[in-house]
Amino acid sequence: MGIKKTPEQIKNQILDELSLGPKTISELSDKIGSNWLTIEKFIRELMNSEDKKVCELISASKSKVYCSRDDLAFYYLPFPEAVRENTLALLHKISEVWKEKTNQNNIPKTKLQKIAVELIEEGNISSVPVLKFHYGQTLALRYEENMATYETFNLTPKQNVLLLQLINKYKNWFSNKVQSEQYKKKGMEFYKAKEELLEAFSNKNKEEIIKKILELSVYYPSELEETYELFDKFEYCSINILNINKDKEREEYINKLKEIFSIIWDVITTSYFFYEAEKYIKQDKKELFNYIKLNTLNTKIFNVSSIVNDLKSEVDAIPLEEINMKSSEKSKELLNRLLNGL
Repeated sequence: MGIKKTPEQIKNQILDELSLGPKTISELSDKIGSNWLTIEKFIRELMNSEDKKVCELISASKSKVYCSRDDLAFYYLPFPEAVRENTLALLHKISEVWKEKTNQNNIPKTKLQKIAVELIEEGNISSVPVLKFHYGQTLALRYEENMATYETFNLTPKQNVLLLQLINKYKNWFSNKVQSEQYKKKGMEFYKAKEELLEAFSNKNKEEIIKKILELSVYYPSELEETYELFDKFEYCSINILNINKDKEREEYINKLKEIFSIIWDVITTSYFFYEAEKYIKQDKKELFNYIKLNTLNTKIFNVSSIVNDLKSEVDAIPLEEINMKSSEKSKELLNRLLNGL
């Protein structure tokens, strides 16, 4: 006969299991060895406690899924345990070596992720996935000091030397410079064009803004079909607005376009992250993954669509004679209007 567990022991086991990814009550019951009524009772207590360490990720009547608020996976995605352990162990290793070699208590999160990506790629570390997200390449999980007991990640002598070289290279750089350095790599042209577009917006350089928007269109990842319509409408609106004859009106629109682009970029790169993450999700967790993906993306797309559609209505109301475009741009926008039934 097994030893009876105390309520605190069961709650701690629930938190330990949820730190490894979202689970149903049935899965928690099997893992912990307590009946589902007991698990449900303590889940409710954890959800209603002062620190609210547990939340309900899916509230469907037939299949409720719970997650830990301390789960370090972005969007609480159900990455396999090996991916979680290896990712966090590597990030912890880098953090500890950084502190030892720089005498700085904490490594900035951007530097940590970018050093990790470079170490993985140049050091041929196959056990830790690299994904594209809002600011370029990153790992599947974020890292927090003292949130967990991390495994030891063993690097080869060559990888250790590489890590020291990367720390020495980036220790005195600002995080945004480390980020921009990553954009110089082959395959990161989309992100580089985004960075240059934001700079053009800041400089209020009309010609450069148009050029960088068109570059983004060229480099737009073909696999991100679900968000392309948003970007396409933004491109159409921007080119028309930036060619308005009235200087004052055009200037007023530039800040608005920059703000709208920022929220569109959030949607695009969220979609990118889910696209790249899916290949690391096991088959038995695909349904949960798809639910999280659809729920997250649909909400973001819905919210941004109303903003972009309002902008398009404003643009479509501008008389054509007030828009002075080069012939190639004008042909494209006239075709766009015709295709939209105008």
